[in-house]
Amino acid sequence: MDFIERISWRVIEFLAAENPEQIAHTQCVRDYTRLLAEKSGIEPRRLLLLEIAALLHDIGCPAARTKYGDSKAPHQECEGERIVREWLPDYPELTCRETDWIARVVGCHHRAVPMRELGAETLLEADLIVNLLEGALSRQSVEKSIRSTAGRELFTILFPAHDGSTREEE
Repeated sequence: MDFIERISWRVIEFLAAENPEQIAHTQCVRDYTRLLAEKSGIEPRRLLLLEIAALLHDIGCPAARTKYGDSKAPHQECEGERIVREWLPDYPELTCRETDWIARVVGCHHRAVPMRELGAETLLEADLIVNLLEGALSRQSVEKSIRSTAGRELFTILFPAHDGSTREEE
């Protein structure tokens, strides 16, 4: 089993203990992140790091609920970054710089500007799209936040315009 699959199993075990429903969200964000990154031509190593960050993006939710009584974005980001910094040294396949980048991505994954600055826009957009699919966000809020070509293409496929036109036609 390669190391990303070892990370995936660890995340599944961790989330299953408190909130098994979170596993499907996490896997879907992972899949869409990979799809968007591949479509955007992101080089293979960065794609791998994005995929790991996607697996870990909500890892702070259980700890945030325990510590703060909720899993609001600032709480889960803080706890998630801490957990990533604890877990990833167990995976020698990652450099210290890569571990730090993943931790920073997890620590700001709800915030567009830092995510774009870190080159993690595909994860941000994948998470927004999955949250919309799950009914947690409105179409309007997600649509205005999707800026990449690949993200807009996926959004248009999943959420066609109500009048039958595509975004390009509007």
